Amino acid sequence: MTRLTKKNAILVIAVGALFLAIAIFLWVRTVHFRGEGVHADAVIVDIDVTYYADDEDHKVTVRFTTDAGEEIEGELDTYQTGFYVGKTVPVLYLPDNPDKFTYEKNGLLLPLIFIGAGVLLCGVGTFGLIRLRRGDDDGTDFAPDDGNGV
Repeated sequence: MTRLTKKNAILVIAVGALFLAIAIFLWVRTVHFRGEGVHADAVIVDIDVTYYADDEDHKVTVRFTTDAGEEIEGELDTYQTGFYVGKTVPVLYLPDNPDKFTYEKNGLLLPLIFIGAGVLLCGVGTFGLIRLRRGDDDGTDFAPDDGNGV
């Protein structure tokens, strides 16, 4: 069993804090697009697939027209099974900067997952620090015999 150290506990807390920061960023971004974004129907014009040893990455390029008549083409921030060239997908774009857009059906699930992971990691790290401070974790899995047989 690996001995818990102060350094490890702080590292776990730092990773948890990073997850929480990412969650806040994703949450604010999603809420901003939902509040300020304008709906448009985008057409998928290309899907570039990069294959890795045991994974693949999809770069989805879409094109849409803003309410002002400006044609925008760029990379969509998501890929879902069932996407194909020619498919129409809903996007939200920012009227003052239509080059910034997102898939309209992006929900708050990903930020919630990051929040949960961040809280869990921060809690585990904090619990570890508390145990170290109290001296409960000496790195052994048994109580040593003090020699009196009790």
